[in-house]
Amino acid sequence: MAVAHFVLIHTICHGAWVWHKLKPVLEAAGHKVTALDLVASGTDLRVIEDVGTFDAYSEPLLSFLETIPEGEKVILVGESCGGINVAIAVDKYTDKIAAAVFHNSLMPDTVHGPSYVLDEFMNVFPDWKDSVFEKYTYGSDIITAVTLGPILMKNYIYTDCPIEEKNIELDIA
Repeated sequence: MAVAHFVLIHTICHGAWVWHKLKPVLEAAGHKVTALDLVASGTDLRVIEDVGTFDAYSEPLLSFLETIPEGEKVILVGESCGGINVAIAVDKYTDKIAAAVFHNSLMPDTVHGPSYVLDEFMNVFPDWKDSVFEKYTYGSDIITAVTLGPILMKNYIYTDCPIEEKNIELDIA
């Protein structure tokens, strides 16, 4: 069996920790696995107010791809909003990507900017329950950030998790 290198990208308001069950399974099968924290996520200590673009938010992924030696390729896996980061990486590092997996994910098209798919998603999923949307200024732009609320996470995101794991993930997120 060929060994693949999987690079796992989390969704918004989460971190690399969301892959804690998949990572050891892939590694046990002999694959190399890298789970990254995007900017202001997981263990990345930067603050979201310092992020004004999807490229800036994707910086850990883009920097990691810079380190991939010529001739080697990785499989990117993006979960939910992490699909936007995967699409950005595929566009910039086509020669380093063997495949892109959009797992339950937003997948931008080649016509619109990355925010278009988020705008469309907001139209079909308008009720974010107890989540908090905050606006901040980045240069001359007004940026919107979200903090997912515990009711949304418990009732819509972690619905299929065992109760013990749901409680842990709610504490972490």
